[in-house]
Amino acid sequence: MEPHQTGKSKNVLILVLALAAGVGLLVFWAYRALYATGIAELVRADLPMLELRLEFIDLDGDPVMPQDSRLLGKAAARDEKPPPAPLPEGCPELVGGDTAASPALSAKEKEAASGCPRVARWVVKRHPIGFTLHFRDASKVLALFENNAQVKELFASRFFQGLFYDPLHGAGVRAEDLHLEGLSGAFWARLIREALGARAELHYDVAHGRKGFVFSFVRSECPFASKALPVIVPALARSGFKIPAMRDPVLEMRMGPQRVFLTQYEDRVYLANGLEALINTLENIGPAGRDLPESPLVLTVRAEAFFDNVLPVLFSRRSWAADFGFGTSPDTPGKLRFPSGKYAEHLKPGLFKGVLAGIPHDTFAAVAVSFHLPPGMSAGEWRRLATRGPADSKTGGPDESGVALLWDIASEGERISRMGMVIANQKTPADVEAFKQYFTDPDLTETCGGGTVFLAATSRDLLVRMKESCEGQSLSVLNWERGSRAKEYESAQCFLFANPGTAMRELFLAGGAKSGELGEFEPQWKQDYEQAKEAMRRDGEKVFGSLPIVAYAGNATPKAATVELRELIVKQGASR
Repeated sequence: MEPHQTGKSKNVLILVLALAAGVGLLVFWAYRALYATGIAELVRADLPMLELRLEFIDLDGDPVMPQDSRLLGKAAARDEKPPPAPLPEGCPELVGGDTAASPALSAKEKEAASGCPRVARWVVKRHPIGFTLHFRDASKVLALFENNAQVKELFASRFFQGLFYDPLHGAGVRAEDLHLEGLSGAFWARLIREALGARAELHYDVAHGRKGFVFSFVRSECPFASKALPVIVPALARSGFKIPAMRDPVLEMRMGPQRVFLTQYEDRVYLANGLEALINTLENIGPAGRDLPESPLVLTVRAEAFFDNVLPVLFSRRSWAADFGFGTSPDTPGKLRFPSGKYAEHLKPGLFKGVLAGIPHDTFAAVAVSFHLPPGMSAGEWRRLATRGPADSKTGGPDESGVALLWDIASEGERISRMGMVIANQKTPADVEAFKQYFTDPDLTETCGGGTVFLAATSRDLLVRMKESCEGQSLSVLNWERGSRAKEYESAQCFLFANPGTAMRELFLAGGAKSGELGEFEPQWKQDYEQAKEAMRRDGEKVFGSLPIVAYAGNATPKAATVELRELIVKQGASR
């Protein structure tokens, strides 16, 4: 009987293994099917859907040809059908998007349109995406927000809670309140949190302002998305938009008080607060393939979103991106990486001290490079430099030089934003007045250091501050942290920084937070209002003063394709 029992046991074991393998394959298939199921398959059959016939325009309103468009060109390649037929007679043309030519339909037109094809001509401004925030190591970023006492206090302040009220309130909506079966708690917050670990990116489209935020992540790398999307899409979608180049529609839904748009394009899920910004992002952002710094958080700034003709001159290309890597501790500083250009070969070994002295310590942002700009250039030489960049052969000049460009924000005056420029001239101080020919308004120029530094600005207030800091009458960036890093700044060929606390303070005051004058017999409501503003100013000052200055400094390696600078975290304030 023993051989028979042994054979029977083997058969049972084989059967169990076969069942286990079958169950495993079934689970794997179901798991893959969840990811493979597109947004289109999750949409309710009765969801109102509008087909968009996209038309891209540039910022000047000129049309973008389909062959020059990523989405329109792809749609033309996929669609082998003849062009869409014109609308039936009597059907009004629906127009929307970034255009003023979209009048409201009359009651008669609405009644006539009820039996017409649901098609609209949708105009979208096509413009490079200005900023992209890459979440390279979500665990370190989340740990910073959850474990760092200073950061937690900062984001718990009334200022930040009020500033981000809509997204914070929307992300906190509970699944139970919306009767979403299979989900629980703040499902939006959990989805976004887990999506951060799925190669998440946050884009900001400058052309669409406050409705220009677009968040994306790789769907197959976010397990919670496979559970949440099949519940969220049919339950929360209120309407949809079909775009010929896309397999899945764009769905419009609510996240608390916010209107949001959700779709999937290729392997990424996109969530945006503006339809036009979402379309523009899909039009501009291609597959990731760039070599980013090894930092938990990297901010990409694309210069072509802000400048046009100057890029070929500076960098011999029409697009240029800088990647700002942010470290999460002083022991692991981030790095700034960007492509070198024509000017990199012409940088002097170090920055002239007078250039740095001409940058007030509380300026919002500045960039300084050790490029030598002589004062005696003719109009033709200046025009050549401005249109074609520096000559191929290196020119002479001092070992220390520099040109700095300042960006300042102030709540006082007619313009909230103003620019300044500092130029080194330590070898030819007698010729310093020759720099005036390069500027439109010679009255907004000054000199300091006996003609060794030339100053120019777009406002008198900024020019006065620059001259005072240059002459040592007030504090400059050399006085940050009691001047302990001044030598490091001076020995760098490239130095740049941003002071978010200064900018936020001035924008806050410009937005109506300044104190008003109260008379002796002012009504109680006005007194309460001024007291509330005073409390917000105190809370704001605490927030603004705690934000560090983020700076980068370093040198350009000769003949290298990229320049890499080291991150420096500087505390607010300055002293001698």
